[in-house]
Amino acid sequence: MADVDSKDIEKWIRQVVIKTHKASKQPVCPFAKRTFEDRKIQITPATPNVLAQIDQCCDLFNVLNLDIVIFYFNEPITERKLASICRRSHKNNPNSAILYDHPDNDGLHKGVSFSFQKCPLIMVQDLNKLKNAQQRLRKTDYYLSWGLDPDSSMFY
Repeated sequence: MADVDSKDIEKWIRQVVIKTHKASKQPVCPFAKRTFEDRKIQITPATPNVLAQIDQCCDLFNVLNLDIVIFYFNEPITERKLASICRRSHKNNPNSAILYDHPDNDGLHKGVSFSFQKCPLIMVQDLNKLKNAQQRLRKTDYYLSWGLDPDSSMFY
């Protein structure tokens, strides 16, 4: 696993997450560009006690006026361990959406990898904001364009 930093993740957001893709005519996340431009994103390395780090983040989330916090790992961690951390973190912070991305999951859909691939990530968002965004997307052709089921278990 290569060492990455916040600049690598910012580059991925600009080149993949924000970009409108030919197959779907949609970006991976239609809200990412605004979040990025408004600087409502924080990208930070995960500490050895990432559970406490996530708890602290969730406690301060609305105070900091952020849309998303991304923790990245430069130390090896299995996808199973990452999923366990997210489940435990969500149990401790039920008002937060805590999602992961692991290089072992290519996230390939319609020829586009939704995954960062260079290192594991944990993404934390306010659950109510996320659900509101998902409801707004249901009123558009976003899910249909990507061939996704908006009722899938991959969505909160």
